[in-house]
Amino acid sequence: MTVIKEGSQVALNFNLKFDDGVQVDSNEGLEPVEFVQGDGILLDVIESALMGKKAGDSFSVTVSPEQGYGYADPNQIIEIPVNDVPEEARMAGGVMTAIDESGEQNVVMVVEVLGGIAKVDFNHPYSGRTLCYDILVISVK
Repeated sequence: MTVIKEGSQVALNFNLKFDDGVQVDSNEGLEPVEFVQGDGILLDVIESALMGKKAGDSFSVTVSPEQGYGYADPNQIIEIPVNDVPEEARMAGGVMTAIDESGEQNVVMVVEVLGGIAKVDFNHPYSGRTLCYDILVISVK
C-alpha cells in the first residue's frame, strides 16, 4: 500500500475543532480535500503528521498557535470609515472580504461600529487558538 511522501497526491477528510470543543470546520459529507504533499497548502505540522500515513489511516493533530496562525496582533485591528464596510457587515461580528497590502483577499471581522467608524480585525480568525484536527486519509497516489 502506498504511503504519503513528498510529492504524493493525497485526498483526506477532516474535522476541525478549537481546544474547547467548538466545531469550526469540516468537510464531512463533502468532497475530500485533495493536495500534493509538500506543496505548502497545509500547515507544516499537519504535513509532517501525514508523512508515512496510508489510505484508511485516521489520526488527530493538535496545532498550537505557534504552529498554526500565530497570536492576534492588536495592530491588525484597524479603524476605517463605516461607509467602506458593506451594509450587511456594519455590526459587531459582521464579516466582509478585504484585500491586504500584498493583494491577497482575506475574510475580516467587524469588531465594533461607533458613529462613522468601524473597527475591523484583520487577524486570522484562528489566531491565538489551539486547533484540534481529526483526519482520515482517503487516498494516496
